[in-house]
Amino acid sequence: MFIILTLIFISLFVLYVKHKYFTSRRSIPSLPGHFLFGNLLQSGLLRGASLPQVYASFKNKLGDIYEIKLGFLHGIIVGNIDDVKYIFTHRHIYDQSDWSVELLGALIPDGLITLKGAKFKRHASIVMPLFRHGKILSNFDLIINYTDEILNNWRSSSSDHIHCDILQQCQNLILEIFGFIGFDYDFDTLSGIKNNELVQALKTYIGMVEIGSYLPNFLLRAYMKLSPKYRRIQTTIKRYLYRMIEQEFNETLESRAQRKKTSLIASLVASLQTDEQAEERKSEEEKKGLIRREILGEMLMFLAASFETTSTVLAWSIHLLSKHPEVQQKIKAELMKENVHHDLILDRLDSLIYLDCVIKEILRFSPTIDATARTLTMDDRLPNSGIQLYKGDQILIPVCILSKDPRYWSIDPELFYPERFLGEDTNHNPYAFLPFGSGHRQCIGQDLARFELKVIIARLMQHVTFIDGGPEVNAGGQVQGLTVMPKYIGVKIKFDSEI
Repeated sequence: MFIILTLIFISLFVLYVKHKYFTSRRSIPSLPGHFLFGNLLQSGLLRGASLPQVYASFKNKLGDIYEIKLGFLHGIIVGNIDDVKYIFTHRHIYDQSDWSVELLGALIPDGLITLKGAKFKRHASIVMPLFRHGKILSNFDLIINYTDEILNNWRSSSSDHIHCDILQQCQNLILEIFGFIGFDYDFDTLSGIKNNELVQALKTYIGMVEIGSYLPNFLLRAYMKLSPKYRRIQTTIKRYLYRMIEQEFNETLESRAQRKKTSLIASLVASLQTDEQAEERKSEEEKKGLIRREILGEMLMFLAASFETTSTVLAWSIHLLSKHPEVQQKIKAELMKENVHHDLILDRLDSLIYLDCVIKEILRFSPTIDATARTLTMDDRLPNSGIQLYKGDQILIPVCILSKDPRYWSIDPELFYPERFLGEDTNHNPYAFLPFGSGHRQCIGQDLARFELKVIIARLMQHVTFIDGGPEVNAGGQVQGLTVMPKYIGVKIKFDSEI
């Protein structure tokens, strides 16, 4: 009898999973998939393909709009630019993705990216003011100093040495910079010590996003509770976060009151409510500040974001510059023309127009995010394609495909050509270029990321030239993680005095 009941339970569970995750309610183009895995096996993701490659392959077969089932992720890809514009401009219908909230909420609970409604507004009121342009500029000298530190590390290597750990070096640099910008904390990632404890823990922690993307949320949460490895890295990360909080509490009240206007950690600690239990019992509309659990969530979110996103763009920058020496020479010529070839000063940064174009082209040519997601809050019909959508549908907008769609670019989008932003593609369709998303949930750190990239690349171009290390080690390629990272980078770094 027990065996019969068990078989009935398993059968009902399988039918429930198929109905919930793998049964479509509409006729939208799609490829037949596996009973439980959907299109995951045929996509190639399990064999190392990246999501941009998957989206491109499916688009060629199915067009601009299609359904895709990647494990338990069931999404509708919308690549028609008029429908994309409609989605981003109707925020009351297309809200932050429930799938993203569930996935990231399991790993980064109480971080801004996982919140909606009144709770999102409460957290945003504390952290968003710190990312305004005027406050970002105050970090100029700090970024210069740490870029100089990585330059000094490179000086100790032979000019013939091929650096194959550029992605790791970029992660270390960005983490060190944001450690001070956000937390006034020295992560000591540029000291040359291999296998920095926090860096390794963050890599493993962020890697959980890829695993969790194809699992139902309850299985991901069960794994996180049962896995000794996960608990160890969570303990390591929390230890560092608590150190930062305690370091802030050791500051004087006067110092904390002054610094909360410019420092993320100071602002977060200043928002800590004295009676956390009483704060928990309030309705969301009555809450004002944060409790300790929420502070940890925000700190972890910004750590993870700064660790992988900007560092990935910087790694792509070095790879692409090494492949295009003429672009490096034009950057150097602009530095010379603007008289900042020796001393880089903040007042002259805005004059580096060509460098702005280079950064835009890097973001367009090798976007670090593959797509941005939205969930419908009510039934709706897309105006251009006429596709009927329903409340709860998960919409994925493939920004990596839009940025290379020849319909929206005057100059061949498969060509790496920064000058496009000075000429024919200056007035490109804004929805074809979405490196930081769009609408009310676009990346709040985009101004800081652009500023960091511009200062770092300008500083590097003052001193070094990146040289292609050869087709085998510097082949590019893509690795799918939280971001789309370069798979192979191998460059020689020659100081201009040596050339």
